[in-house]
Formats: sequence, structure tokens, C-alpha cells
Amino acid sequence: MLVDEAALAQKYDVIKFTVAGSTQLSSRTAAVVAKLKSPLPDSKPVLVALTAKARIASKLISVVEIAKREMAASKIGIYQYNALGSEMSEISPRPENKRVAQPNSDGESDDAFETMGAQNADRTTKKSAPLMTTYLSTTSIKEMRNAYGEQR
Repeated sequence: MLVDEAALAQKYDVIKFTVAGSTQLSSRTAAVVAKLKSPLPDSKPVLVALTAKARIASKLISVVEIAKREMAASKIGIYQYNALGSEMSEISPRPENKRVAQPNSDGESDDAFETMGAQNADRTTKKSAPLMTTYLSTTSIKEMRNAYGEQR
């Protein structure tokens, strides 16, 4: 991410939500709208951050669009900032199917042979998974606008 989240936390009330495959659209949308509509009096402006992995990004976009529609119906302006990032994760290899030794036409079995790659079965690999983060706020944020652009 290009923006220092610690610096943002000093100026804004940053509320983070994760959108997963099992997340219900209605409950996540209601939580986002509630946080944006009713900030505490005499507090910092609210900045809601919604994060999802790439394969769930469509659900994140649905939550954002429904929340924006509800905020527009209440005559509250909303500012949106979209950020793309990545997350490192460790992946263990899939277990391979064990080959059962079958006698061939000569009556010999292939017990002496092993499949290639079997020696690396216990190793894990690191993989970078893409993430999408959408920030919503009722006020314009200069740092976010400079880093990601701004949608109204």
C-alpha cells in the first residue's frame, strides 16, 4: 500500500472489514452504512476499509455499490478510494496419489520405481495472493486521493 495506515489512524477513525466468501452482503452492507452514517460526535472522521482476496472481489464491489446507493438515498456524499495489493501466504503441496504396484505382462511389479517429485512433498511454497481494498469516507482525504485517485 502506498499510504501509511498508522498516519491515517491518527487523523481518522479507521474501521476495517474483511469480505470473505461466506460473508452475507446484507449484514456487511448494513455494518458499513451504520459506521458511515453515525460517527460519534466530537470524534475523528470515519474511514471504512473493506478488503477481499481477488476471487472474492466481486462480492466486495457489490457491498460497496449497495452501500453507496444507500448513502446517496440519504443524501450523504461518499468518497471512494481503490487500492490493489498482495498478501504472502504459505501453501503446502497437495498430497499425491499413491501408485499401487501392479504386475505387468511379464509378471514383474514396478515397486522399484517412484514418481518424480515425491522427495519434495514435505516442502511448502510461498505465494503472493492479490488483494483489493476499497476505502469509503464521507470526507475527502488528500493522502488517499494522491495515492489512489478519488471517486465521488
